[in-house]
Amino acid sequence: MNAKKPIVVRIDGKQTKEKLNRERNRNIEVIEKLGREEEAATLEESSENKIHTLAREYDAPLKLSKSPTRKQSSFKMFKPIIIAVISAITIGSIMGFVMLKIIVNFDNDLNATPAYSIPGQGQDDQDTGNPSSEGTLISLDSMSAFVIQGGVFSSASNADAESVKFIDQGYSPVIWEKDNQFYLLVSLGLSKEDLQGDINTLVNSGIDVYAKEWIIGEREVKLSEEEYNWVNSFQDEWNIATGKGTVEVDTWKKLVEQAPKGTESFNSFVKSINEQITSVNDENSGQLLLAMWKAYDEFLSFE
Repeated sequence: MNAKKPIVVRIDGKQTKEKLNRERNRNIEVIEKLGREEEAATLEESSENKIHTLAREYDAPLKLSKSPTRKQSSFKMFKPIIIAVISAITIGSIMGFVMLKIIVNFDNDLNATPAYSIPGQGQDDQDTGNPSSEGTLISLDSMSAFVIQGGVFSSASNADAESVKFIDQGYSPVIWEKDNQFYLLVSLGLSKEDLQGDINTLVNSGIDVYAKEWIIGEREVKLSEEEYNWVNSFQDEWNIATGKGTVEVDTWKKLVEQAPKGTESFNSFVKSINEQITSVNDENSGQLLLAMWKAYDEFLSFE
């Protein structure tokens, strides 16, 4: 048997071998062509979808899409540092300004001129090199004692009329104006007990009196160094005499002699003290101290 024999088909009694072969060959070519076209299309699609390695690495659109993300990430990373630096600069500036104000105010306080200075410490006048003759505003300590009060009046004439009762009893009362009222004061002592003897004498004579505390408060007066030292000595001697209840005339005369020449008000004060001690005796020491104390108050109130 032959391996291959042509197939013979008869149509209408006629052989169609050659025609069949042509049809078969045509079909094979069509099938091969379709296969090649499909293979080419597949290769082309695969080629288009494949991204070259270098293209992925250096493609411009891809780089542009990645750049904002990198910049945004860098900003987020440095944002706390930037905020911290700005905050530190702001706080440092504020604190520096505050410290500068404190230092300036402190220097001003150190260099400020005091309202008054205490003389006697060798301070010279800045202009002349000598102690100031015009004086410096100085604060003087307060002074207090107990007094016998015989009455308080709205006018000096009424107080003067009432004082006759005490003069008749051998006293030398003083009329002291204070707060627009006139007080009739009879004697002075360190305590109420020191005045009890005089109080009993006057009450037994039918004159109503009572003891009360009397104070001259702290005052500021313009004094030179010499005037200030003398006034201090006056205060010391007055306190000593009030505590003892006696006046040592020689001590007071010596103090008057040591008084410097000063302002009109100061000289008038010293003169008044001198007049008081020339008429003193052992029986009216309290009245003398009261009169000297009133002269001191008038000196402080002089304008």
